[in-house]
Amino acid sequence: MTRRLIRISGGTLLALLLLAGILSVSRSRLSGPVLAQSDHSHSDPALEHAMQLSSAFRRVARQTLPALVSIETTGRVVRETVRRGVPFGDDELLKRFFGNDPRLKPFFEQGPDGGMIERERRLPGGRGSGFLISADGVVMTNTHVVRDAEEVTVRLADGREFTVGHDDILMDRRSDVAIVRIHASEPLPYVPLGNDEEMEIGDWVLALGSPFGLHRTVTQGIISAKGRGLTGSRMVQEFLQTDAAINPGNSGGPLVNLRGEVIGINTAISTASGGYDGVGFAIPVGKARWVAEQLLEKGVVERGFLGIEMQPIDADLAKHFQLKVPRGIVVTRVIPDSAADRAGFQVGDVILQVNGRDILTDHNMLTVVEQLRVGETYPVLILRNDKRMELRITVAARPRDEELAESVYDGDGSPASPDTSKIDRLGIRVQNVTPEVAENLNIAASGVLVTEVEAGSGADRAGLEPGMVISRAGSVSVSDIAGLKAAVEKADEDVLLLVQVPTGSGRFISRFVLVKLQ
Repeated sequence: MTRRLIRISGGTLLALLLLAGILSVSRSRLSGPVLAQSDHSHSDPALEHAMQLSSAFRRVARQTLPALVSIETTGRVVRETVRRGVPFGDDELLKRFFGNDPRLKPFFEQGPDGGMIERERRLPGGRGSGFLISADGVVMTNTHVVRDAEEVTVRLADGREFTVGHDDILMDRRSDVAIVRIHASEPLPYVPLGNDEEMEIGDWVLALGSPFGLHRTVTQGIISAKGRGLTGSRMVQEFLQTDAAINPGNSGGPLVNLRGEVIGINTAISTASGGYDGVGFAIPVGKARWVAEQLLEKGVVERGFLGIEMQPIDADLAKHFQLKVPRGIVVTRVIPDSAADRAGFQVGDVILQVNGRDILTDHNMLTVVEQLRVGETYPVLILRNDKRMELRITVAARPRDEELAESVYDGDGSPASPDTSKIDRLGIRVQNVTPEVAENLNIAASGVLVTEVEAGSGADRAGLEPGMVISRAGSVSVSDIAGLKAAVEKADEDVLLLVQVPTGSGRFISRFVLVKLQ
């Protein structure tokens, strides 16, 4: 076979090379852009640090989410007396043409008793969160999530649902901590409880829950403050403050640290918009654990009680008592024959420490005192007449009347009048409405004042609350405790009560409630 040699001149070679380049560029344009590959050979240390924090968040979420539960409630049914609406009123022209129409007649009538009618109303249900704290189905949440519920449904992270009866719900209203027990056939995932006292301002935290019904939601923030008291709240305790997003539905969910331990229960927000404004509050887990242990063991929470009324130290009082900073509380009253009275406390004493713990505010004082063991003796450091001295006090049990309306109780919750009586079949404690009580509460009607409602009782389920006044039981008027007891004893399974309900503006409205007797 003959081979032919082709000679290429220099100019021709250059032309061929240029043509090859043009064709190469054309092919690259036709084939589209080439995606650049990430080069990790020169990592940014700051980015690596941020990725480590992100990994920590992921790890905590993976550990905690299986123990997170969503809670949905159906509100209980209550009876009430309301004024019937009269849309057409006394319009004579409308009455002339339509007043005799049986379909429209109710819209013109006032109805019996001046238009007052009885009706049943179901309290609104709600949504909240909770978390498993043991493998046998113990869920921790807020009392206000389950308090008014007729039925409670707990949904696990895997989608299973459990309907919970009243016997499996334990509540403590004062702390807003509740326990809900579910019964599963196998051990359940749970989250460990940590130590809130180890947390410092600025520490990272995650808040988990079901805001607005969005199950298994995780938000991130820091501890913004500790020992925060909520002014105007009935929850007289200290809170952790956080900027992790907390919204309606988050109540009862866990606030966890970067070790995946619960350090608080998400409970409340401070908001002008009704939603997240960057200020949320959680019950410290130490307090929640203390409440939960007593609920599980005894069904109730026993609190320490000194028997004093007090006032927080402000700047002016601090100056008067020659204190460098406005901390501590001053005793404004010593209840006769109380633990404080027997220990020698006096009006004007400034309490600085209780059992070695510094007292900063009135909320702090209550938090410390109520966790003291009843019957044991503790040292209390006070300032009296510019001299520091130590008193020793044997702690008494707090009376079961801490739910009394604020206008009836003074200071730390001591009763304004000891003349109360328990009515077991109703599950309430009451006192007579004396002229002094009537003047203090601005009550025009006579009757019996409710001072305490037993959790889970018939009165509690019917909606009775401290501060209400019972003026009628069955078909008879009630003017004193003896009359109420007599009427209740004559009743069979339930009794219809007419109660005066405070509106918050100094007025009372009448309402019937049907109470199932115990």
